[in-house]
Amino acid sequence: MPEIYGEYEGDAETQYVACVVCGDLLDLFDPHPMFRDEDVSEVGDVVARTYHFCSDDCRQQWRRKRDAGE
Repeated sequence: MPEIYGEYEGDAETQYVACVVCGDLLDLFDPHPMFRDEDVSEVGDVVARTYHFCSDDCRQQWRRKRDAGE
């Protein structure tokens, strides 16, 4: 389930992060679109990265660029 919407439930050093597309500030405790990317490292550990977006439009724009290889 890579695309999710809601409150961030992971660990974070700060309560606020920037949208990866436009840079708008987000409160991790407010519901917002996210994309979770999981991969396996060379040593077999699961590495997860969560991308935060201020809107579905930003998430879709990022996804189109990612799928196009940009």
